[in-house]
Amino acid sequence: MGILYKSHINSVSILQQFYNRLPIRKKYIKAIKKGTLIWDKGQVKIPPLKIEGYDPPKKCLSPLVKNRNNQYRGKFENLKSHRVEFQD
Repeated sequence: MGILYKSHINSVSILQQFYNRLPIRKKYIKAIKKGTLIWDKGQVKIPPLKIEGYDPPKKCLSPLVKNRNNQYRGKFENLKSHRVEFQD
């Protein structure tokens, strides 16, 4: 009988290993994997939002685009816009 070659059932991808080793609470790791939070320079952050009627955050704009100063600066609870999505 020869050796049976099949994929490892319990294998963990390198990205999952990275997320599992982050020095943060388990609920934040789950949120990062799910996509509702992002890991940015050692901090867990809310991803940039695309809000109807407002410009995207400055870090999401290309360097060629200038004079886009209509970002939303208030609290999310006070936002009146009907369409809010994650920035791609």
